Amino acid sequence: MNKRFSWFLGLTLIFILLFGAYNVWQRLELVESISTIRLSGEARNNPLYAARIFLNRMGVPAQTKLSSYSLNSLPDTQTALLISSKRSSLSPQRTYELLSWVNDGGHLIIRSSRSFDYSRFSEQNEGEDPYSNDPLQMQLNVSSNKLKWLDSKTHEKQDIAIELKGSRHPLTLSLKKFSPLLISPENQVGEIISLKSDIFMLRRAFGNGMITLASHLDFINNRNIRTADHAEILWQLVHGLNTPQGVWLIYNDDMPNLWHLLWKHAWTLMISLALLLVLWLYQATHRFGALIPKAEENRRSLQEHIAASGDFYWQHQQKDKLIESTRHALNHRLTLRYPNWQQLTNAEKIIQLSQQTQYSKQQLQTLLFDQKTARKSSSPDEFTQLIQQLEAIRNSL
Repeated sequence: MNKRFSWFLGLTLIFILLFGAYNVWQRLELVESISTIRLSGEARNNPLYAARIFLNRMGVPAQTKLSSYSLNSLPDTQTALLISSKRSSLSPQRTYELLSWVNDGGHLIIRSSRSFDYSRFSEQNEGEDPYSNDPLQMQLNVSSNKLKWLDSKTHEKQDIAIELKGSRHPLTLSLKKFSPLLISPENQVGEIISLKSDIFMLRRAFGNGMITLASHLDFINNRNIRTADHAEILWQLVHGLNTPQGVWLIYNDDMPNLWHLLWKHAWTLMISLALLLVLWLYQATHRFGALIPKAEENRRSLQEHIAASGDFYWQHQQKDKLIESTRHALNHRLTLRYPNWQQLTNAEKIIQLSQQTQYSKQQLQTLLFDQKTARKSSSPDEFTQLIQQLEAIRNSL
């Protein structure tokens, strides 16, 4: 193959490849589609993950706490505390400590809790709305009403402008439904934010601190914080009392598992039990010396059991049972030998049996049917002779 032909072949292949690529490009079509990107990582389990990222990027150090159970140690009063859960795991003692923390100058942001106390239910108040027995709301004398749709016909989201103290302009809140807060007229103290004449949020001073109570805090979760002015509303809420040095975010009421509690409160006992288990396993897996052979079970023969039973009857003056047992064995042998033996009378049995043996009819009558024989045979020799004669007749058949 000369050099010119090699160049020609190479150029031809390049042309074919370029032509094929051009045709493929002409047949390609760019199509735009919208696909939902599901939450992943920490955002799947933490609905306040985006709120934490937002606050951190805005210069407010924010951190997430696993649950309200972790409030055994409260932050300093310069740190705002936001709880979006229903606080069902808060004990009365922990609630009292939380209110004391607010009274000392802390800022608490919570959602309302609507529950029903069945101990106070009766037929007289059957039509009454459930009230909230949450200790924090009871301190504020606030309860929650039934769930209400902003648009009762279409159930679509509604954009409503609200005014928060400290904001330079109205902020837009996008919601579908909420449970309005119920506050008596004489108790309407503090900043009240209403949506279509229904109270959505209350901001009230409590001692040296502040409590912000909202119908719910779903508008700042991962999917909703980006809509409307929800992010700015969150910013204004955490700055409601002062400029916080940090924010704690709590989103659930889960109790820690049993092993976590045991390790936290009884770690010394857990380590001790683990060491004892290791020592027991070490001792159980080692054998000292050879195995002791198992003793063989000495079992008596059937003949010994029969002899023991006979001796028992003899010692307790029950010779008649031994004689009746021997007569029964003889009668069973005769039944097998003569099929009609059971239909014969005693006299016919004696006649037929006297023809087969050397015993007289009188002897057979005594041996087979005399009930007084056992009582008359008082001596061991006479008893032995009677049993031998019965056995001799049975063996001769």
